[in-house]
Amino acid sequence: MKIVVVGSGLAGVTAAEGLAKSGRHAVTLVTTETHGYYSRPRLSHGFALTDEAAAKIVLKRFEALAPGVRVLSATEAVGVEREKRRLALRDDRVIDYDVLILSPGSAARIPPVLATSRPHFLTLNNLDDLLTLRRRHAKSRAGGRTPHWAVIGGGLIGCEFASDLRKAGDAVTIFHREPRLLELQLDPFQSQALHQHFMAQGIEVLYRQDVRGVFCGNVLTPEGEIGPYDGVIVSTGFAPRVELAQDAGLAVGRGIIVDPFLRTADPAIWAAVALPVRDFSCSPVVETFTCAPFEDFSSSPVLELSTLSSFTLL
Repeated sequence: MKIVVVGSGLAGVTAAEGLAKSGRHAVTLVTTETHGYYSRPRLSHGFALTDEAAAKIVLKRFEALAPGVRVLSATEAVGVEREKRRLALRDDRVIDYDVLILSPGSAARIPPVLATSRPHFLTLNNLDDLLTLRRRHAKSRAGGRTPHWAVIGGGLIGCEFASDLRKAGDAVTIFHREPRLLELQLDPFQSQALHQHFMAQGIEVLYRQDVRGVFCGNVLTPEGEIGPYDGVIVSTGFAPRVELAQDAGLAVGRGIIVDPFLRTADPAIWAAVALPVRDFSCSPVVETFTCAPFEDFSSSPVLELSTLSSFTLL
């Protein structure tokens, strides 16, 4: 059976390796990544690491994946021809499949008001983003300056990364729209404790900030420009990548709509993406799914989430 997996995150790599190890499938993994498989949550803790430690963020090079997994790195999937069961790639190639597994992960969520400012700020959504930030830090330090960063967003990733920037010895200012930090995850007392911790660490936090734009290192608000900073990092959440499925006519909501076994309405297409948990006092999570035996793998692989109850199937 020809199986094509789109995405090299936890779900995609787990599925590809599990299916390849059976020895009964030709598995192709399509990914825009080039470095290898890594856990994205580790990125927000990767700025202050030494070069040696940062290199270990990549858990497995693509060539080290299980035998039988063919990897097309630096390759973007742009379309699905469901009737012909073909996946179209950006370089005009097409790949035939019997089963297609969509595991595209998520993109940085950019507030619409900042869309026109995109060339002037950074995000932390993949390893290349982290490496860009580390290079900018090293360049400033080599010039004898201490970098000063602006982080837009006082949610989980923004706070984690601000802490890591400060751990590296850089100056940090957080711009947060709400009146307290991590308002979705923490109660007011806990938010205040975090605020006090940041103050003790020398991290500046600006609340109720209606950021309207970013330009040349300056953060634009209704009260005027604040800055300049050595870099502005927008950390305002993530959005599941659903475009490939949506363009193929599959149902989507806040994620790709699937049944409890991750099957879409197309019997040849499965999906595993980051979905919001039902309890918003917790952060979005992604659980590992495994290849589970079910009847005969020669007819179709069955994928299941390890803790399905923690997900909302939209």
